[in-house]
Amino acid sequence: MIEQPLNIVILYHAAENEYSVSAHNQTAEDAQKLLAEWSQHLQPGFSLVVLSQEKPHKSTDAATCRACRETVRRSSGLTPRPIFRRRRNYDR
Repeated sequence: MIEQPLNIVILYHAAENEYSVSAHNQTAEDAQKLLAEWSQHLQPGFSLVVLSQEKPHKSTDAATCRACRETVRRSSGLTPRPIFRRRRNYDR
């Protein structure tokens, strides 16, 4: 069985250079569904960013997943490097 690549979806606030993790362990199809569903509800200045995830993360809660934060730190491509901020129920 071939495993599908996984993705992390982050909510990025450019003006504050902050992000929160909205979802992880998402297939490309699932990540696109989330983008379509959530994009229309974003406040000005916020955007959703999808990042590749090397392997499944064990944490069940993406908002508190340390592996997600490490992935964002290493591979987001955002400059300057964004600061993590937990945003419960705000990013959905």
